[in-house]
Amino acid sequence: MRCSLFLVGMVASRTAFSAPITLSLPELPWALEITAPGFAIEEKEIAPNGDGARLRAMNQGTGVTLSAFLEKAPRQGDSRQCRDYYWGKAKQSPLKKEQIALFESGAMAVVEYVVPEYQGIPAQQINLNAYLAEGEYWIDVHLAKTGYETGAPNPLRPILNGVRINKSYAPTVADRCDYGNIYYRSKKFGKAIPQYEKALDLEKQRPSLDRTHRIVLVDQLGMAYGISGDLAKSKQLYEWAVTQEPEYPMFYYNLACTFAEMNNQKKAIENLRMAHRYKGNSLPGESVPDPRTDSSFAKYLADPSFMAELDKMK
Repeated sequence: MRCSLFLVGMVASRTAFSAPITLSLPELPWALEITAPGFAIEEKEIAPNGDGARLRAMNQGTGVTLSAFLEKAPRQGDSRQCRDYYWGKAKQSPLKKEQIALFESGAMAVVEYVVPEYQGIPAQQINLNAYLAEGEYWIDVHLAKTGYETGAPNPLRPILNGVRINKSYAPTVADRCDYGNIYYRSKKFGKAIPQYEKALDLEKQRPSLDRTHRIVLVDQLGMAYGISGDLAKSKQLYEWAVTQEPEYPMFYYNLACTFAEMNNQKKAIENLRMAHRYKGNSLPGESVPDPRTDSSFAKYLADPSFMAELDKMK
């Protein structure tokens, strides 16, 4: 079967939302949650091994940038020890830091400072790093704003009120997609499948993905079924998928692959014809593969009737 389209960071968006920004991992029952209206996520990803995650967001109205890192702690320790570890590294940076203040805010250990210049150019950037510890993980939330005037209202501290650990976090559709992608990319299809299934169930109940990401979700799940040998589920999924996207070629192509693996040449050809008919409707950067180079159809390449059908699709 072909390798399907893979998109990283399914929740990335440049649209500002009022919903909390979250950072989570597939094996954790909790998540970092930041209630920060006006911020738009510009980048979000989970580490390939699944034990760390990061995001970057921006509030265009205020000029405040927000980044957050969640990773396995290098050693045991609370939020203060987390701060000691990361701030100890940050102090080694050649950037000059002034007006340094260390304090606690709830469960967070905080460092606040001003960077007066960057490479000789005045910056007057106010920075705040809030550190948290939860289980075996450490968290660093960094806020920054350039052009801060000493004595002006602090634009960063109010955001701290919205930072917390949500210990009963329910992963969203996008979260489940991201979790599934981590396992899919590392070829752990048995772990990817339940994440994709939960994502699809949630998406059916309350659609939230755009068309491209919805297609990718279904495609990845169907491929995971097929590669894992569960052809019956792959067939069932793709047969449903073509009712939802009747002019999207790759669902037909993957259905053809599934029928070929199930030794149903007739159905395989029927769906290859449909894939060929709608090949112009592929997603950007995607194209319908040549069945002659696909292992799913290798057993039919010596069959003159099958090859004749392929010739008709040129």
